[in-house]
Amino acid sequence: MFDDMLGTAMSERGKQLLKDFPALQVLHKHDRKGVNGMIKVAEDCEEYNRRYAEPMALEIDERIGRDHDYFNWDIVKAGCQYRFLSLAIPEGVGGIAGKYIVTNMALAVHELCSTCGGIGLIFGAHTLGVSPLITAGAMAHWDTVLHEIAEEEKKGNPVLMAYAITEPSAGTDVEDPEFLAKGKIGMEARRTKGGYVINGRKCFISNGREAKYLTLTAALDRNRPLETWTTFLIENGMPGYSTPRVERKMGQRASHATELLFEDVFVPDSHVLGYPGDGMVNGILMVMGASRGPVGAIATGIATGAYNHFMAWAKTRRNGHAPIDEERIRMAAADMHAMLCANRNLFINHALVADASFGKVLAHPLVNSTYLTPRAIRTSKPMYKLLNSMAGKAFINTLLGLFISDEEITHILALASMAKFHCADNAMKITSKALELMGADDSEDRRWVEKCFRDAKLCQIYEGTNQLNRLCLYDTEISKELTVEIPRPFRAPLKVEVN
Repeated sequence: MFDDMLGTAMSERGKQLLKDFPALQVLHKHDRKGVNGMIKVAEDCEEYNRRYAEPMALEIDERIGRDHDYFNWDIVKAGCQYRFLSLAIPEGVGGIAGKYIVTNMALAVHELCSTCGGIGLIFGAHTLGVSPLITAGAMAHWDTVLHEIAEEEKKGNPVLMAYAITEPSAGTDVEDPEFLAKGKIGMEARRTKGGYVINGRKCFISNGREAKYLTLTAALDRNRPLETWTTFLIENGMPGYSTPRVERKMGQRASHATELLFEDVFVPDSHVLGYPGDGMVNGILMVMGASRGPVGAIATGIATGAYNHFMAWAKTRRNGHAPIDEERIRMAAADMHAMLCANRNLFINHALVADASFGKVLAHPLVNSTYLTPRAIRTSKPMYKLLNSMAGKAFINTLLGLFISDEEITHILALASMAKFHCADNAMKITSKALELMGADDSEDRRWVEKCFRDAKLCQIYEGTNQLNRLCLYDTEISKELTVEIPRPFRAPLKVEVN
């Protein structure tokens, strides 16, 4: 019956995707082309997993467990043929992002992480690094940095990005305005002629050592971090910038977590993304509104991989008996299945709502019409200077404000935070229960589930701890004490009461 509804031309992976995500099944009736594009993303990721990730994932994980400095560039290069690094880059500058930018990213990391959370994180963390360039005030870098990433990827040369906000003394603090206002901030960007000089450290930065470009937030005044929080574009190779340490990780090992050191690093004015002081909204909250839902997808993908290996183990007969014959195993499988269904609904609902706002901006004819201008003009010095000016950024932000309301962005952040903490907690429940029931079994399936358990834990921590995300959901959706406001040049800075 279901196959008859969808037609025989759809692939088996496409049919399964629409079964797993009922919202996409409904959307398919109204936007067949858009949903077929999502199916193509899922199919590409499934093929990548089968050809590259699955044969190497355990080996990469175990090798990095012995040598934490090791990084496998071949696994990243293999992703170039599927355009994984361009999923969030607008089509006008060579990428493949369209009106379903968040949904496609969520589906991609969900599929990739069903085989390896660490490999999926490489591509997810890259997109996170790209995200501040897509938000307000950074269009000057679309035809430079984003174009370079897309064009090099077509040649099979991965150019990675990273997102650097966490500091040794401030992790959760930097993702919440109330916490940032009273946080202990270590990094500082001091004003100097033509730009800023940055000093301090960032830590636990995914892709930090491998990234050619980073988007970074820092205070212009450590005593007033909330009012002066600013987003910068950093290029690997800037004098004074280094990556002194890669952390020893328990899970998601394929993607490094790196310490970054800034010693009198000069960053020109052209590399300020948005306005000085608008980094909490422009560089954090808007980015989190787009990215926390896909972190829920990462957690769900990891849990899906654990569930699949658990079921393979449960159906394997030993001495005439299979664990699945026992009612307790079948009931546990039912619980896991229900949690995965709940997870998928949470993160896909967030993604579709986000795309109804963010996606429509990228797909809007007014935005796309800018690409009708010859690239030589778009990349000229006068145009670059205009887009980097206060007037240019104000114009772009004004257009953004016409397409998306502050209330929409606030609701998107609430949905993202809810999906993030609920999916991550369920992933830990699923992987923990699977390991408990499998016991000390020495099978290959248990090795995979043990890896999934280690990979899942990080999802409760990064992109804001689950505790912070619960508070964010309360502040935005329940008490309505926090509203995300699109940065504008003459709008008063964000005010937060600090108790």
